[in-house]
Amino acid sequence: MLRITVSTAVLLAMAVLPSSADAAEPYEGAWVRSAKECGNKDGPTSLTVIDLKVNVDGKPRPMVEQYENHCFIDSKSTAGSDTTLEATCYEFWDDFKKKTNGRKATIKLSLASKDRLKIDGKQYRRCLEKGTKTHS
Repeated sequence: MLRITVSTAVLLAMAVLPSSADAAEPYEGAWVRSAKECGNKDGPTSLTVIDLKVNVDGKPRPMVEQYENHCFIDSKSTAGSDTTLEATCYEFWDDFKKKTNGRKATIKLSLASKDRLKIDGKQYRRCLEKGTKTHS
């Protein structure tokens, strides 16, 4: 099975993600629970990349990417600083390609500031565009 490693996903995402100033939505970008996870390390981390225009097979698709968790956003609703995403998630990229083993998920985002975001009630901080540090 084809697996996209976290470091590969981060590098790809950071290369195509708009800067926080250019993002269409304030929650787009790379988010982590602790600053040390912004590095290019491989393996399970809290790194979460939210991008509403990931190029998948030549078409822009809205996604939330986490370690072994590729979620395609089916719909979103926003009230104030809170956004709820309804998504279909796949553990493996091959499962997405085959459209098998997808599971429905609800992801709740609550923007505290331009560099702080709660994802499903857990506090995250934004990684800088280079993916090496976070804002304090």
